[in-house]
Amino acid sequence: MKKFATFVGIDISKKTFDASIYVEVKSVTALHQAFEQNETGYGLFLSWLQEQGLCLQDTLFCMEHTGVYISGLLNFLHTAGLSVWVEMPLRIKKCMGLQRGGNDKVAAIGIAQYAFRYQDAIKLYVPSDGALAELQHLTAQRTRLINSITQLEVPLKEMAESGDIYIAKDLVKLQQQAINGLKKSLSKIEAAIAKHIRSHSEIKNKIDRVTSIKGIGQQTAINMYVYTKGFTAFENAKQLACYCGVVPFTKSSGTSVRFKTRVSPFANKNLKKLLHLCALAAIQWNDELKQYYERKVAEGKNKMSVINAVRNKLVHRIFAVLRDDRLFVENYVYKP
Repeated sequence: MKKFATFVGIDISKKTFDASIYVEVKSVTALHQAFEQNETGYGLFLSWLQEQGLCLQDTLFCMEHTGVYISGLLNFLHTAGLSVWVEMPLRIKKCMGLQRGGNDKVAAIGIAQYAFRYQDAIKLYVPSDGALAELQHLTAQRTRLINSITQLEVPLKEMAESGDIYIAKDLVKLQQQAINGLKKSLSKIEAAIAKHIRSHSEIKNKIDRVTSIKGIGQQTAINMYVYTKGFTAFENAKQLACYCGVVPFTKSSGTSVRFKTRVSPFANKNLKKLLHLCALAAIQWNDELKQYYERKVAEGKNKMSVINAVRNKLVHRIFAVLRDDRLFVENYVYKP
């Protein structure tokens, strides 16, 4: 692992970003400056660092993953050949200790100190390949369209069911044109996703492998591919299952305090929701998992715990078919 002499924490917002320099010296105060979120600001940022006497090649830049706002600066730093660490915001927040209040400057200083303290756990940023990045954007837009349609349709259905039928009908007429437009856009996005997958054999191969598992649908396979960077972000099935929030954890203290075993809330909620739907389908149409579910419920196990076990099994099957580069086969015996 490369050793860094200087650590720069960056707190990014929509129009500006704050940067703080942390050097391994006996100095309490960290240098700080704010810049605009544009090419000019990025250039001024690097000039400011050089004015402080920093060697950019020995500097680690650390920032939180805050969605689209980080894209411009992240691409700029990576193109310049600099080392960047993009970390989960919650992980940084929990490591910053008890805080009362805060602002962008304090956040930037905290991120720089986090990078220094946990430099042994650095995961340098590696950009997604072009095909994966395009699929990420298409999938994200599909999700936004589905959420917009749901937000328009569901409240009116609930209003009609609660008795306000005439008002609901009037509102449906008023927004129907907008909903039809959203549904057309959704169809076009889904067609673009399908075309994109067909045109990239590696993506198609992996998604075909995953959807060969009874219960796993196309959208679940696509989202799994996107969130796991083409199924390369995890070394084993347990890590992937933990990321999806389907691994139960025990919690205890001393000899008498025992909490109920639960899955962790720190998980990818979208994948967890999709896997839940897959598990419900699997216990209906997959004979092996259906028998497993019915047997465990008959033994007195909690139904949700058994469904979670089915979700876990599905994740392990996904990992297995990708590891062996094969379609799913019932009663397959793995030969390492």
